[in-house]
Amino acid sequence: MLSSEAEIETAEWTDGSDVTKKRKQDAVAGVHDHQNGVEAHFVAPATPAQLELNSDNQSSEQKDSGTEIAKCLGPCCNEETILYQTREEALLAQTVIIYGSGRNKRERSFQASCSKADGAFSIEGFSNWKKALEKFADHERCQAHKEACIKFNAIMKQKSVDEQLKLVAQKEQIERRQMFLTLLSSLRYLLRQGLAVRGHGDDSEGNLSQLLKARAEDSIALQKWIKTGSYQSPEVLNELTNTIGAEVLREVLNGIKSSRWFSIIGDETRDISNSEQLSISIRWVDKDYSIHEDFIGMFKVPKTDAETLSLAIEDVLVRCVLPISQCRGQAYDGASNMAGPKSGVAARILQRQPTAIPVHCLCHCINLCLQDVSRKCKCIRDALDLVYELVGLIKYSPKREHLFTQYQLQDSPNIHRLKPLCPTRWTCRTGSINAVIENYAVLQQTLEEIAETCRDEYGRKAAGFQALMGKFSTFFGLKLAHVVFGASEQLSTTLQSKDTTAQDARLAVNLCKAFYDRQRDASAFQIFYQAVLLEANGKTEPPTLPRYSNPPKRINDGDANFRFATAEHYHRREYFEIMESLSGELDARFDQKGFHLAALVEATILDNCSGKSYPIPKEVQDLYSKDLNIDRLQTQLSMLPDLVKSYVLEGKQITKEKAMASQSQGTQRESEDLQATMEDLPMSKSYEEGDDVMRR
Repeated sequence: MLSSEAEIETAEWTDGSDVTKKRKQDAVAGVHDHQNGVEAHFVAPATPAQLELNSDNQSSEQKDSGTEIAKCLGPCCNEETILYQTREEALLAQTVIIYGSGRNKRERSFQASCSKADGAFSIEGFSNWKKALEKFADHERCQAHKEACIKFNAIMKQKSVDEQLKLVAQKEQIERRQMFLTLLSSLRYLLRQGLAVRGHGDDSEGNLSQLLKARAEDSIALQKWIKTGSYQSPEVLNELTNTIGAEVLREVLNGIKSSRWFSIIGDETRDISNSEQLSISIRWVDKDYSIHEDFIGMFKVPKTDAETLSLAIEDVLVRCVLPISQCRGQAYDGASNMAGPKSGVAARILQRQPTAIPVHCLCHCINLCLQDVSRKCKCIRDALDLVYELVGLIKYSPKREHLFTQYQLQDSPNIHRLKPLCPTRWTCRTGSINAVIENYAVLQQTLEEIAETCRDEYGRKAAGFQALMGKFSTFFGLKLAHVVFGASEQLSTTLQSKDTTAQDARLAVNLCKAFYDRQRDASAFQIFYQAVLLEANGKTEPPTLPRYSNPPKRINDGDANFRFATAEHYHRREYFEIMESLSGELDARFDQKGFHLAALVEATILDNCSGKSYPIPKEVQDLYSKDLNIDRLQTQLSMLPDLVKSYVLEGKQITKEKAMASQSQGTQRESEDLQATMEDLPMSKSYEEGDDVMRR
């Protein structure tokens, strides 16, 4: 078949007669029509080069007349093509498109269905070359040709069923992927805010379902997807939650692994299901000497003995790919299973890694000091019990709290409201004690009203509390507890910062201890006692001595024979006992080897910064001989005054060794590493971490 004008021009024609020239012109016109549609196909007259004679399908009349029927060898009529087949061996035979193969094989025709279609252009074949141009022009204007062109174009534009199904599946897949990402973002929001994902029994009323419905108001696709309930079962949501948690933990661990060393912070606590949980956090320092304390997780342990807890900590480090050889500190509470000198958790890890310095949380040390002192001093113990019971009696009843509020508004509307005692942090009890002292008269009026109107157990309790609040010893105990807890709260606030260094901690402890020592003076007691007498005037009875009872002789150690002359002497003894106990407890609790070592390293760095020739202590050399080059460290420490001088010339001032380390910018590598090990030591936070997590 001649498929283009170029082929027609270059083809060899039989002769140069007028008939031949006419046939050549007709062939060119046929090519043009062939490019416009199937029914316009024109095949040039038969020649040995361009046409294939189909003598088998010619009638006897056609053979006798010498007329040749040409067959189109193009893709539309070629029997060997897989797209188009001819029904009969004739020019422009019926053409079909075949879909699929085997049992799925389908055929679709684009032949015109018009009854007036000319058979020469559809079934029989065209052979009237004498009137070819006229016939071709008539055929282009006929309805059959137009219909065939429309069908052919529609078939060529329309995709197969398989392709259409594939496109629909891809579109649904993209939409479902977008909806799934919307679900993930909603779930991540709830997890970030610490909100429950599902509701009580009916998941359709849960936070996640309601959040998705709110977001679906602007998305029709999300509305349809929610109705399907895909990826919203409890099992799938739990799996997604675990996956998100693992990804967050992976990011946290990447930051920890970027540092050279780290420290362990651990604490065990009991959850609401009565299961023991071990909370583990990691403290580390980045390249800018910023301290990070990252919570790793809560891990259920069957027992709380030292062996079980130490194995659990080592297992967590292995799972997090944190070598224990890089551990330079550990902080726990003061329990025997944690801080035991021979078989505690700290001692067991210290055996595996000698440079993992154990440090008892400083905030927990203050907490233990206050607990021990409160147990020894009767007046403070009774005062705390009274505050706890009073707040419970008033706050846990709307009726009684309303009554208290009415009396408070009448007396002084600007007074603080009652606050419950913190069950774990003793240093946070100052606000509760102060609220009771400020509302002392209002509480007495409220208790009197409750005792008169209530005939149940709460009325009897109110009468008992009213009697206690009428005694001077109760008011004296509250004022003394306020002084003791107020100073310790300031110390706890200083130590709770994660940027607290050994130098800051030692200074804060010394200031608190100096305050308690200053109160151990006769003049300080007189000032305090007279202030309490003046404030208690009109609120309580005058101070009196407690009633004495003679103990049995078998337990009498001689102290029972001593009698105080006045009530002031009796309260003087209580006052000095608690101040002396606090001073001794602070000395005992803060006497830690790790705390002294950290302070020693800081003193070494700061003294060298000031120009003093301070050699590296032997304890530091023995501890960090494998981590640091001691000779190079000594040389770099001697160069610190020059570094400080350049730092001061820039208008800055070094108040901490952390500022010095950040200013060196890698020129004092050994001294920077020494400072990083000290920054890794957790001076606080280990005690609060577990309780805070469980409360949240």
